[in-house]
Amino acid sequence: MPALAKPASRPVKTAAAPKPKPAAAKPKAAAAAADASHPPYFEVEDEDRLSKLPDDILLDILGKGNIHTCIRASFSSTRWRHLPSLLSHISLDISDFLRSDYDSLYPKAIDKAMSYLNKVARISLAASGSKGTLKAESLRLLLATSYFYDISKIVCDAIGNGEVKSVELALPTVKISLKCCEMDMVRYAKDIICFFEASTNLFRHLTRLFLHNARFDELQMHRLLNSCEQLQHLVLNNCDTGDLSVLKIDMPNSKITYLKLFSCCFEKIEFLCLPKLSEFHYELWYSINSPFSFGIVPCLEKVRLVSSMGNDQSGFKLSELLHGANEMHALTLDFLGDEVWMLPEGHKLHTLFNSLSKLFIHGIYAKFGLSWTLTLLEAAPFLKTFGIKVCDHVCTEKNRRLFAKRTNPWQKNNKLNRSRPLHLTRLEFGGFMAVKKHLQFVRAVMNYASSLETILLEDEDHCGYCDEVSSSLAYSLTGSMLPKNKSEQDMIRNQLGVGASCSVQIIFK
Repeated sequence: MPALAKPASRPVKTAAAPKPKPAAAKPKAAAAAADASHPPYFEVEDEDRLSKLPDDILLDILGKGNIHTCIRASFSSTRWRHLPSLLSHISLDISDFLRSDYDSLYPKAIDKAMSYLNKVARISLAASGSKGTLKAESLRLLLATSYFYDISKIVCDAIGNGEVKSVELALPTVKISLKCCEMDMVRYAKDIICFFEASTNLFRHLTRLFLHNARFDELQMHRLLNSCEQLQHLVLNNCDTGDLSVLKIDMPNSKITYLKLFSCCFEKIEFLCLPKLSEFHYELWYSINSPFSFGIVPCLEKVRLVSSMGNDQSGFKLSELLHGANEMHALTLDFLGDEVWMLPEGHKLHTLFNSLSKLFIHGIYAKFGLSWTLTLLEAAPFLKTFGIKVCDHVCTEKNRRLFAKRTNPWQKNNKLNRSRPLHLTRLEFGGFMAVKKHLQFVRAVMNYASSLETILLEDEDHCGYCDEVSSSLAYSLTGSMLPKNKSEQDMIRNQLGVGASCSVQIIFK
């Protein structure tokens, strides 16, 4: 509790002391002028050393906090007052205006937070008067408010004034994905389309768009995406056009370079034409057969596929799935500790991997062997970086018993043709343990790759759910077996034959 102000002392009346004359009252105008010259925030006689710094340094300091903090700081001094309008990147995130995550469940709390966000948007997007200041705007708004249109108008005015050069929009929903039913997704899609139709100018200038938990009809989806003329970065989380529907994307004029799909319930996505697409991520698909196909994607260089395999799903050949990705340089496959959904194949894989410089095989079930991955290594003759990650999630074992036993169709493909030279320079091993199987694998790669320069040995990725399971038992199931101290690490180096004269560097992380 702040200290109470000490009351002003009064003259004591005595017989000897004459009564003091009251001080002359200030004129009202003078008093008002005095109050105006001393704002109620901070009374500063002399500028502190921080305020004497140039604008570019102060902007760098303010840019490290959220916009809410930045606006409050700007009111601490007239020296800082103009700075928010000079920020090059402004992020208006609804979570910065909510007291807690629980507030997102209450309409009144959301409405109040959006009201504050609206006021901050007006201040931060005010005309700076400097033609050299162009802002990148990030908006993260909840799909449950009437302030959408006010904020959209503020941003569009700033775009029209030349203050904003790029806009990022994220529209998370009140309900999380796991709690969204079909009716929720249809309603959220309707809200997004209503916002889109009332703010077409905003969507026309979007460069990054994040949509969540929405079930559109196909016409709505095409109309929305085609209207985002400047869109370069698109993320769809639990969005689709109906259970196991087929979405065809034919956008020859699209500027989309990055596309990520997460837990989208399509049977298949046909990329007929996305000429600028360079990076594609697909995590958790539910289709029975191949989840996507490529048509015209001449710039596609990086692909990341992450999914387990359900009982009704079948495996597929990479050469067929990734057909058309002729310029692919980096590929990540993550099986989430489950069955390997990639089917074995021969020389067609060599053709697909001919341009690869980076290959990562993640989520390999700990009880599977590792030598089969060497077959993939051989199929990519110009590979420079090869990484594997082994995992054993105890948190999934209880549910796992309800399904069939894990299988790996590649298990018998463990022979490497030594006559084919490898140009590998870096090996990454996640989930490494000081056990015979892992040491043998690293030695095998070292023997085959004469150009190897670096070996990175990492601990298994942390999993909070596994920790919860382990904490309920009398013993730990999640203890690390990665060498920690220098003597343990030197022992591993010796076992791998890496001495002082060896050029290979081993890094433990």
